Amino acid sequence: MSTRTKWSMLLAGVLLFGTALTACSGKGGTAETPSNSTAPVNDKGGAEAAKFGEQPLEFSFYSNYDFASPIGYGNDATTKWLKENKKLNIVEIGSNGNAKQKFGAMVAADDLTDVMMLDRGSTEYATMQKNGMLVPLDDYYKKYPVLQKLIDPQTYNMLKAGDGHIYVIPNWFDSSQNPYKYSNTGWTVNRKIYAELGKPELKTFDDLYTYLKQVKAKHPDIIPLETGMTLSGVNMLFKLIYAGYGGNRTIWNIGDVPSLPNMDTHTLEPIFNDPAYKEAFQWLYKLYREDLVTQDMFTQKLEQVQEKLNTGRAAVTGLSNITGFGNNANNILQAKDPNDGYDYIPFLYDKEADPKTVNPHTYGTLGWNVNVITKKAKDPEQIFAFYDWWASEEGQRINAFGPPGLLYNKVDEHGAPIDNEKAKTITPQEKANLKIGLFNPEGSWLFYTIGHYKNLQDPKTVNWGNAASEFFGGYAKLNADQFNNMTLDPKSDAGIIEQQIKQTWYDADAKLVFAGSDGEFEAVFNKLKDDVTKAGYDKVLAEKSKIWQANLDAMK
Repeated sequence: MSTRTKWSMLLAGVLLFGTALTACSGKGGTAETPSNSTAPVNDKGGAEAAKFGEQPLEFSFYSNYDFASPIGYGNDATTKWLKENKKLNIVEIGSNGNAKQKFGAMVAADDLTDVMMLDRGSTEYATMQKNGMLVPLDDYYKKYPVLQKLIDPQTYNMLKAGDGHIYVIPNWFDSSQNPYKYSNTGWTVNRKIYAELGKPELKTFDDLYTYLKQVKAKHPDIIPLETGMTLSGVNMLFKLIYAGYGGNRTIWNIGDVPSLPNMDTHTLEPIFNDPAYKEAFQWLYKLYREDLVTQDMFTQKLEQVQEKLNTGRAAVTGLSNITGFGNNANNILQAKDPNDGYDYIPFLYDKEADPKTVNPHTYGTLGWNVNVITKKAKDPEQIFAFYDWWASEEGQRINAFGPPGLLYNKVDEHGAPIDNEKAKTITPQEKANLKIGLFNPEGSWLFYTIGHYKNLQDPKTVNWGNAASEFFGGYAKLNADQFNNMTLDPKSDAGIIEQQIKQTWYDADAKLVFAGSDGEFEAVFNKLKDDVTKAGYDKVLAEKSKIWQANLDAMK
């Protein structure tokens, strides 16, 4: 999954309520002490390595995102267990809805938190790294066994700063060692409505259009196509439509400043060179005008999206984190009616596209974002030891399924938890009250493998979110590591232009959808193209092409 489609991962906390992790431990071993591990990770620390949980540890934590807010550490089943059994306490600091302002205030007051989660290659990261505010982690990686073995060697090299040191712990990173790709974004249909309307063929966008009109005629109170939230001016539905034109287009292309990668010359070209970009907008414009898609797509909130799915009021969805939203909705709907809920389907495509080349997703070993330890931390090594442990089989299993003794007492030979009696009898609401997965400080690829094996235990108890994630992940064909750190220095000439272009694009995106006529749509689109071209779009693409080429060299 790409760094340009971050929203799919921003909602990982929701996804974690049902999804899994990884590893490979001894058959019949207890959850606390699995034996004969077959995972490619040695969880035994070096002779001098401090073992997490033996000594009390407290540190402050800040997530550098507008949406991030404290979860109430100690109030859910997982963090309560960590406090009582691992002597860990975390002091949460919120962004108050304005991460940029909060970060600036902390730097100005010389009051950084001990740990920060933020975008890899961001301005905030660069500020701290270049000004000596971060702890180099090179020695800790050598000393502690889990992360160093989970991270691919070339990935480790790409995570290093310009001075040759590594200051980051990647979050939600993948690996060449992991055969199971996950993605949380794709298409789903409301099972009951689809069956009621005769399960018509749904393969192309034309099929979709016909079906949505049927839904509107039969169920005027139902939202034919739910888009989810819109961030940076564009929602995931548009990206899915664009990728549906095949040719291995991906949702990565459509970021704040869209671009068209030329895989032969390794240069980024204007997105306007691709007719699919305009055609995708024409589809969204058409669906909106005919009231076949979410009418408040630019203003609705996260909880509104979840509520609509929980009550079965969407016939089709094309949105970010449907594996999380859908998993929660299915638990609620199927508790009342086993035949209710949402089914994931293959990616839809344009009638002229080759469906074999419709692969919207990317994968990458660098992860979504990073955690850094600042020099304000009193015991940075103990903090690193915690993250190393949390990335392991045990930590990631707790991440997804809660602490041992709650819903499982034993694990299978692959490290996947085996449901105990409570897990088999707990109601969806009781499980939701445990808030498993709410605490989500670090994700490793072991999350994916253990989810895979958990699903294999019993087809009747397959976690819908896991199964959907693996299904959608099968469409990830492009390694997006090559597009790492594509954000330009905002103070550079090209960076200043990029900021201007972002706002131009943001304003135009909504106008294209809300256009009152075909003529108005054409006028808005042409103005967008002219405005960004005159502003220096080509200069931005040229600078980012240099970064792309440097990344490719680093990956050799």
